[in-house]
Amino acid sequence: MNFSETRDFLDNINEHTEQEIMSNIQDIKEYFRWISWSFIKKYLNKILKVIDKNKALHGLFYNEKKFSWWQENLDFPENLKFGLEIEVANIPLDEIECIFKSNDIACIMDILEVPTDISNAIIQNTDFKKKNEYHKWIFSSETLIDESEASTPIMTNNLYDLNQIVAICTFFKALNAKLHGGTALHINVGVDYLECNENAIENLLKIWGECEEIFFKIANQEGEVIRVQAHNMATPIKENIQDFFEKDGSVTLNTEEDMEKFLYQIQAKNRMYEIVAWSNFGPDNNVERDLQYAKTDEEKFSIYHRYNEGIKSKPSEDDKVRWTSINFNHMKWNSYDTGRIEMRIFNSSLDPKIIFQNLELVGKIFEISLKNAKDKNYKKDEFEKLFLKNVTEADKVNNLLNLLFDKDEQKNIFRKRWQSVRKEIEYRKYKSGADTFER
Repeated sequence: MNFSETRDFLDNINEHTEQEIMSNIQDIKEYFRWISWSFIKKYLNKILKVIDKNKALHGLFYNEKKFSWWQENLDFPENLKFGLEIEVANIPLDEIECIFKSNDIACIMDILEVPTDISNAIIQNTDFKKKNEYHKWIFSSETLIDESEASTPIMTNNLYDLNQIVAICTFFKALNAKLHGGTALHINVGVDYLECNENAIENLLKIWGECEEIFFKIANQEGEVIRVQAHNMATPIKENIQDFFEKDGSVTLNTEEDMEKFLYQIQAKNRMYEIVAWSNFGPDNNVERDLQYAKTDEEKFSIYHRYNEGIKSKPSEDDKVRWTSINFNHMKWNSYDTGRIEMRIFNSSLDPKIIFQNLELVGKIFEISLKNAKDKNYKKDEFEKLFLKNVTEADKVNNLLNLLFDKDEQKNIFRKRWQSVRKEIEYRKYKSGADTFER
C-alpha cells in the first residue's frame, strides 16, 4: 500500500480482521516512521481493539532499531562524572509522559529487547519536571513545538550507565524521533573531577582557545556539518579566552566575585548586547538601556552584575550567558557541590557510537587538563607543539589529536571527521579571535 492507502486502511481499522492487519503490518510500520507519536497513539488505540497488544507492539516496533548491548568502557577516567542532554524532535513531551505513565513503556522496552535491569533503571527513575534533580532521567522541553529533551542522571564510565543511554536512543528511534538544525547534544562534566585545581581550568581554556575552530569541525560524525542553530546557542569564545590570558594571565576563583568576573570575561564580554536584550527587571534596573551608555570595561561589568542580580530575582528568565561553546555558568568553585561544565557544540545524535566518541573527546580534554596541571612534565612535548602558530590547519589537528589520544584508531576517527567538513563554508562563522594556524 502507498501512504494514502495506508492512512485510509488505518482510518477504517475496525472494518479489518486481525489477519488483514498483520499482513499489512510492514506498510503500517513504514507509515509510522513519518508521523508523530500523537497520531501513532491514535491509530494504535484502534489497532489494539482488534488484535492482541503484545502482538501489535511487537510487529510495529521490533526491527533493526532493537537494543544492542554496549560492551566496553570508554577511554577516560572512571571517576569523571558526566551527564548528557539529548534533544529530539517529532515527539512532544506530553506524549513521552503519556507513554511512561502507562504500561506502554514497559512493553516497548521489552519488545526492543532492552535488558530488564536497564529498562527498570530508567522507568523507575524518571521525572518530567526539569528541576535540580541529577539522579533521575528527566524528560523536558524548552520549546512550544514537538521537541523534547532527555537528560541523564549523573553517570560514570561503567557499562550499566552507558547502556541506559543506548536504551534511550533505541527508544527514541523506535518512536521515530527526528533530528534537525536546532537539536543538540550537550555533554556536562562534574567539576569535582578537576579537584579545585585552577591550573586545570587554565589548561582547559588554553586547549580550547588554541583549537576551538577545529573542535567545531570534529564535533559530529563524519560528513555531518554543524547544526544551523549552533552559532547562536554555542557561540565561539576563543576571542574572549585570548583576551583573558593577555590581560589577566591566570585563573583565580577564590570568591563569588571572582567567579562572576570569570564568567563575564570568558562568556559575556563580547556578547553583552545579545545577553541583556529584552531583559527588563523593572524601571530601576533597565540593563539594556544603561549598557548603551557604558564606556569602560568596569562599567560594562557593573551592568553584567546587575543583570545577574535580575536573573536571580526572576528565575523564569532564560540566562543567555550559557549560550557559548563551553558553558561555565553552572560551575561552583571551592564548595561542596562544585557543579558542572557544559560542552554545547555537538549536534544531537541517536547513535550511541557517535555519542560515546564525543564523550571520549570531552573526557580526554578534562583528563589531560588535570594531569598536566598536577605534573607539568605530563605530555609536555605535545602541549608545546599544540601552541605552535606557524603550522597548517592539518598540522594543528594532528598536534591536538596527539595531545588528547594515544591510540591511532581514536585519532583517525576525529581526523576523518575534520577532513570531511574542513572546506565547508558554514564553519567561517566559528572563526573567532586571532588565528592559531596558517591559512
